[in-house]
Amino acid sequence: MKISLSRPAGALFKAGLTVALSAFVCFGQNAPRPTAKTAAKHPTSSHHSAASNSPSPTQKVVLTVGAAKVTKGEMDYIFNNLSPEARQSVATHGLSALGQEYSVMLLLSQKATSDHLDASPEFRQDLALKKNQMLAAEEYRNLETQAKVGQDEVSAYYAAHKSDFEEASVREFVVRKKAEDAKTGDPGLSPEDAKARLVSIQKAVAAGTDVAQVAKQFNVPNVVVVEPEPRTVRRGQLMPALDKAAFELQDNQFSDPVDTPNAMIELQLLSRQQAELKDVSQAIENVLRQQKVKVALDDLKAKAKVWMDPDYFKPAAPETSSSAPTP
Repeated sequence: MKISLSRPAGALFKAGLTVALSAFVCFGQNAPRPTAKTAAKHPTSSHHSAASNSPSPTQKVVLTVGAAKVTKGEMDYIFNNLSPEARQSVATHGLSALGQEYSVMLLLSQKATSDHLDASPEFRQDLALKKNQMLAAEEYRNLETQAKVGQDEVSAYYAAHKSDFEEASVREFVVRKKAEDAKTGDPGLSPEDAKARLVSIQKAVAAGTDVAQVAKQFNVPNVVVVEPEPRTVRRGQLMPALDKAAFELQDNQFSDPVDTPNAMIELQLLSRQQAELKDVSQAIENVLRQQKVKVALDDLKAKAKVWMDPDYFKPAAPETSSSAPTP
């Protein structure tokens, strides 16, 4: 039987369903049921006990593929774990696409099992690797949850790294350079013309011409960009040459043109300020949490006494010069 993955179902398969569906295909479709021992820990009234015999809405079977039964709760879980793009596609085309996609996955899984494809060493290795990846991701999230960061730690970090939270309000002027092997009609200017264009833009802005008017005069689609509105950048966000200029210039000064492989770029610094603690607390908390997770990981590795065979895990060999003479 030939199975055709029609759109949008086929598109969904490639857009991120595989990760969400694999957990069910590989590790079972039904949620674990409470045991008698577990139920005994939570005694209920006879009225509630009788009511619990009726399946909840999430336990309603909404899809069957052969002997496999899939509940609403399981399909809801799959939908909620799709990528934003795949969820939007399902929202646009309806849940039938998701059902079709999952039914095809189950059909193929069942057929693969009947063909004993799950018994091959390659499959078992792949399955073990995916299981380890999933467990590692779960434990990493567990370590993040355990890594508590207090406000006193955030404040201390902010005080010790104040320069990291300096901000600059800048305008950026960009002129695209023509590639050395460019053909006639390719966008861009020569390095000399690009630099001259930036000089003209700088003169116009420095003379007090409204920047919106300067942008209207000089902007060329895909070649010249004059930012009429300033933007705020934090130290370390720009390429080193521009970052250095942004945090060393005086207000309203212009940087020298910075030559990059594809463009000439110039900045105008409008002002500098210090980000307030309340505006960067979440970012600092994330940094500190990752530091604590790293410490926990290092501790795990130390206790496990990780060893790697140096003959197998060799560092990369140094690159040899292409200009070296050949024997």
